[in-house]
Amino acid sequence: MRPTSLAAALALLAALALPAAAGAKPWQGVEPGKTTADEVVARLGEPTSRVKRGPRTVVAYKGEQALAGTREAQFHCRPDGVVEEITVFLAQPLDAESIEGTYGKGQTKTFTDSFQKVWLYPQKGVSVFFDKDGNVEAIAFSAPRSPDAAAGK
Repeated sequence: MRPTSLAAALALLAALALPAAAGAKPWQGVEPGKTTADEVVARLGEPTSRVKRGPRTVVAYKGEQALAGTREAQFHCRPDGVVEEITVFLAQPLDAESIEGTYGKGQTKTFTDSFQKVWLYPQKGVSVFFDKDGNVEAIAFSAPRSPDAAAGK
């Protein structure tokens, strides 16, 4: 992981928290459900990789091409090329209090298959993934779900 300052991590968190219109929360000008993979490349440059994962294609920026404040940014695209989800792996871990200050308490709390904590904010289209030490490791953005959809109705 390349070194970054706490100020850069806090600036990234502030950018992640910017209010969005009725749609999904955009990140770096990319809005899940609207922006295409071609638009991502036009905005951010040629990616480090493009990998097929089932029906999705993941456009990733990492290593020397990692975006400011990240170790990696992944743009998960539907077969029609539209970005469905953005996953941002933070260069500098954040604590749970920073997330609570931005998004509030997790609406739903769960765990990954490897027992790492995840806070879900389905109405905001945000998922927060914690590392084994309890720090925020990654944040994912997708289209928000209605309260009924979030409740499984």
